[in-house]
Amino acid sequence: MFAIVRYKKYGLIRFLSAIETSNAIERNLRRSGLPLIMTEGFHQKVKVSYLDPVPTGVINLALYVRIAFKNKVEALNKLKRTSLCGLYPVKLWWTEMNMNRLVTSYEFRLIIPKSSVDISRYDEEKPLEVPEKRKYGLVKDFFHQVSFDFKGDFAVIKYLQPKDKMVHAKYLYESILNRRDGFLLIECTEAFCNERPLSEILEESSWDTEC
Repeated sequence: MFAIVRYKKYGLIRFLSAIETSNAIERNLRRSGLPLIMTEGFHQKVKVSYLDPVPTGVINLALYVRIAFKNKVEALNKLKRTSLCGLYPVKLWWTEMNMNRLVTSYEFRLIIPKSSVDISRYDEEKPLEVPEKRKYGLVKDFFHQVSFDFKGDFAVIKYLQPKDKMVHAKYLYESILNRRDGFLLIECTEAFCNERPLSEILEESSWDTEC
């Protein structure tokens, strides 16, 4: 029996690595006292799976975790009581759905002072090289549906990234910066299954939810 929990990772906790984040979530699960299914072997671990990690420092509002349970119980409130500050379980869906087989992309939001950017410099046809991942292409190959909006003194840039072409947001924003001493915030806001948000599909496929 499986449940998918949506966590929010924010504050200083966003600087934890992917491994440190998974360790923190598994400690949360163990402390909750829930009837979890464990892996086999001498060093047993909680049987969980995660979506693709986002870069360190990114606020993740769509940290979905698939957890194996021995039986159905009221789980979310227990997870909330034992969660780490900055790594908070928001909602739970009871479902057999395997999210990793469905998710195709992730939605991000970049917030930066309006005075720090010149969006006229943005060129989706610009060649892009990501040496640390040995990936090459055009900006539009890595960043889809890029949109710019202005709210007060800030520019809000939204975009999608295919799960097989996840790269740091710096490869998008560095070309449009006209100063480098300003505030900058990056959020992962949702996982998408083709054109549909994962949360929407979970609402349809689950037989029970907790929030």
